[in-house]
Amino acid sequence: MARPTKRTLKGIALRGNVYHARLTIPKDVRGSLDLYEFTQSLETSDLRVAKIRGETCIRDWKRQITKARGLASPISEALVWKKELNRAKEEYQPRYKGDYSPIEDVLSKQIDDTEETEGYNKAKAFSDTVQGISLPSDSLVLAYMETRTVNSRSAQQEQTRIGYGTEAFPTFPINKQQVNHWAATLLQKYTHGTAKSIINNNAQYYQYLLDMGHLNPDLTNPFKDARLSTGGGRKTDSDSKRIPWTANQVTHLINACVAKGDVELLNITLLAAHTGARVEELATLLVSSIHLSATIPHFKITKSKTNAGLRNVPVHPYIYPLLEHMVNQSTNEFLFSHLKMTVHQERSSAISKRFGRLKTKLGFGANQVFHSFRHTAMTMFEQAGVNENIAMDIVGHEKPNLTFGHYSGGTSMEQKYDAICTSIHFSFHTTPVLTMTLIKTVSPQTIDGI
Repeated sequence: MARPTKRTLKGIALRGNVYHARLTIPKDVRGSLDLYEFTQSLETSDLRVAKIRGETCIRDWKRQITKARGLASPISEALVWKKELNRAKEEYQPRYKGDYSPIEDVLSKQIDDTEETEGYNKAKAFSDTVQGISLPSDSLVLAYMETRTVNSRSAQQEQTRIGYGTEAFPTFPINKQQVNHWAATLLQKYTHGTAKSIINNNAQYYQYLLDMGHLNPDLTNPFKDARLSTGGGRKTDSDSKRIPWTANQVTHLINACVAKGDVELLNITLLAAHTGARVEELATLLVSSIHLSATIPHFKITKSKTNAGLRNVPVHPYIYPLLEHMVNQSTNEFLFSHLKMTVHQERSSAISKRFGRLKTKLGFGANQVFHSFRHTAMTMFEQAGVNENIAMDIVGHEKPNLTFGHYSGGTSMEQKYDAICTSIHFSFHTTPVLTMTLIKTVSPQTIDGI
């Protein structure tokens, strides 16, 4: 007997203590998908988390339904024909020279029918695709994106950049000279780094088409090693290299958070200033990852953009009471309980924007952002004479040196703790951290260098 379900949101139901997502598949595509409905455990009893995860599942299922309905599109049909034609050529054994597979007669009739109903250009595009002569460049972008394992925000950005290439080149294959001309136009619109990323994304997509046999695998990838002049690219203020916050500027930011009364923003700013951690790393900190009773108090970062980012970070003595208070006040599994997950599976989006608005209001430019706290920490470590490997282990940087980067188990917690305690100092340390929400300014001194 099936367990009773309690429906709470469209497509999301509570089964026992766990939420599930479900979506009934329309009749017209049940045969293609070989399913009656999609269903998936959301592995949570928290309705807010279930809503985010459920919406992600349902969006993906709807995309699969749309894809299934598109199986009869001209390009998709041509690719099916291409696959069948190639298979038939491999399997068919001609009885005499010049003999050919019967499927070629059927294909010829299909091309004639297409020309009669849709015109010569459509028929030629169909024929060229089937025979591997050419391919509409955007026809397999979605199929390619399904092979990518990047997060949703990166996937969206990558798909957009591939779109720039398919718009410039509606039909593949193309040659190196065409790409080099296109690269020159990119530098008129984008920075050198962005233009390079656009070309690299298109190179990966083109390579996929070659590897999967959608283009002749004997062709070279024209996007690889495309000529992109150094020093070129559009120049804007935001292109300036990110610079660290100075100690005085950090104090000014802390003052502003206190004056604004934004405790959450104050807390995450304090943690970043004393650790150099990324904003998403802090936003996703789990209460269970805070180890204040350890011999050396520390927290474990379990979500990061790199493997080196998964690390244990010693707790600076100044923020120890803050972390203790936050752990006691947390209402869920996260240290920052009230941050919400976005559709891109990020918890830091809203608070990052709040920080951006605050620092802009204070007059800071585009080259100083939340990420600049990492630069601040590294600057303080360097100026205090901290060994580079210790500093890299604290902030979660990859070590380029083979000996330490590949073979070493990393620096010790004692080394990292000493580095943090001896390097990171701010003028507001004279004010107990837990009293900051009760005062209007951290320090009466005039802030220089803002």
